[in-house]
Amino acid sequence: MIFSIEISAQTASGIKIERDIKTPLLHKFDPMTVPDVWINIASEETEEMPLPSGIDEQLRKKVDAARMQKLKNNNISNRKIIDAPPTPQSDFNPSLIKGTDVNPGSGTPNDNHIAVANDGKFIGVMNTVIRIFNDTGKPIKTWSLENFIIPNKKINPFTPLTRTFDPRVVYDPYEERLTVVYMHGDYDKTRFIVVGFSSPGDPLKPWNVYKIPGNPLLDSAWSDYPIVAHNKEDLFFTLNILGNGTTWEEGFREAIIWQLRKEDGYKGDTMHQNFFHNIKYNNKPVRSICAIQNGPMPNGTDNYFISVRPIDEQNDTVFLHRITNTQKSGVANIEMKLLRTPETYGFPSSALQPDTGMRFKLRTNDCRVLCGIRSGNQIQFMQNSMNFKTLQAHLMHSTIYNANSVTPIIQSKLYTDDTLDFGYPALAYASMNENDPSVIITSVYSSLFHYPGVGMLYRNRYGEYSKYIKLKKGSSVINYTYIKKDEQRWGDYEGIQAKYNEPGVFYCVGSYGKLNDMYAYISRIKINDKFIKQPIESVRVFPIPSNDGILNIEVSATQNAVYHGEIYNITAQTISSASNHNKIDFAVEAGTHLYQLHTHNLSPGIYQIQILNNLNKIILTKKIQIQ
Repeated sequence: MIFSIEISAQTASGIKIERDIKTPLLHKFDPMTVPDVWINIASEETEEMPLPSGIDEQLRKKVDAARMQKLKNNNISNRKIIDAPPTPQSDFNPSLIKGTDVNPGSGTPNDNHIAVANDGKFIGVMNTVIRIFNDTGKPIKTWSLENFIIPNKKINPFTPLTRTFDPRVVYDPYEERLTVVYMHGDYDKTRFIVVGFSSPGDPLKPWNVYKIPGNPLLDSAWSDYPIVAHNKEDLFFTLNILGNGTTWEEGFREAIIWQLRKEDGYKGDTMHQNFFHNIKYNNKPVRSICAIQNGPMPNGTDNYFISVRPIDEQNDTVFLHRITNTQKSGVANIEMKLLRTPETYGFPSSALQPDTGMRFKLRTNDCRVLCGIRSGNQIQFMQNSMNFKTLQAHLMHSTIYNANSVTPIIQSKLYTDDTLDFGYPALAYASMNENDPSVIITSVYSSLFHYPGVGMLYRNRYGEYSKYIKLKKGSSVINYTYIKKDEQRWGDYEGIQAKYNEPGVFYCVGSYGKLNDMYAYISRIKINDKFIKQPIESVRVFPIPSNDGILNIEVSATQNAVYHGEIYNITAQTISSASNHNKIDFAVEAGTHLYQLHTHNLSPGIYQIQILNNLNKIILTKKIQIQ
């Protein structure tokens, strides 16, 4: 289904922009000067990390109660078992090349994120810990997030660290640098954001570290839950501002966006930043804004952001935000449009674990947008969502076409499974072709018959999904004794990134259950789709010559469209049909589609194919050869 209704633009007049804020370099951090692992003994004790802001506990209990009632009313005893056979791979052939098991960090949930460098080193961040791995998956250096701001345990003159969490990491393939962003403190007096930029080509060499204000409005509030994206010139991260001493439901004040000049971070110069706040619609703050990653390469001078109604039981609202220019330009502005999804999303139920009493449940938090990618004027984003038919926790995958137009179009798809609950998706473009919308998606999963694990799926350029591939199966429930059985933490986000100089290869990280704890698993994945290296055009015909009785017509459409055309005899050879031409007629939705024309009725020879759009405008004329 596709909708393009009720789209309205809001001017940026109500949104406040604090331009060219300057933050000096805090210090240079050298990983080789600290012990291989130094973590404050007190913080090494497992503790619960802050919940993402805005969680609605009353609604969570309501939707969970509805699901429990539905399960009790249905016979589920004969469904799949824990040791069910592996999910068969689809024709797209995604495969796990290698996996790396990672011990849990301090605290729960894991808050996993990952980036991979062109030389094969990859970096995994988890709660309070950073790990550098070589290209074989062997850890070569591990240190604490705390080292970035209190190296060698020297606390003064810095605020004593009481809590570090929500780390994110991104890789810049142009400069061969890593950037780490993470949070500290859950009170306005202790809150700040740490941003570290690695040396080029080697994360074991010194990093430039900055301390960004965590209470930028200078009131009794703090910031939480960063989502990070970057383009060629700027780093962006979004945050939620919360009031001190309030509940998660009531504490939300507003969502904000930071725009940082990467050039400053790379040089170690004073950091120039823009800060966007007071982002409202109908005088109400917009919640939980997700920064959208430009791709397949981090290009561009503008950047998009997506937000929804994350704590609504059911809704179809999508806010499309755009920062129009670079920080350095001095004229970066922000725009916002309201769109409607064709399929409603909603507050997801908790995920189940193997348990005859159905006591152990895993939080799925809410239905905020967790990840998104953009190529040109097309944006794809994903969120946890309720499956309103089965009351399972599933994944909503949406695409916005013509994002910079007055009337963008949204296409939505709920990815479902008859048994599994899903949570915390992350996605990346599967092809380095800028016009190819193929994506690879990772998430965590669980069910009454499957211990919590991590898996992946692939969606090709024609919108076809692969089967769900289990990358790492869990071997136990997740059960932290200091958390209620029906409120266990499962994760707040996962990570995935393409290896930019090795097309079709990706690294992802996710959580799984082991020894009643939550471990992490890093996977190196290969996509073997035969179409992935072929170019995308508005219309493409292949193969030429055609010798298998099939002629493929690939169409990339930005909106619903009808195409028609003909195959003409342009040589003296005859066509086996009574007519001197074959007709072509097909309709498509927005997206990239494959139309297959059977050529068995055509004698070998040279022909001409002509395709017209619904305005009878010729969009392709091409010679073809039938063998």
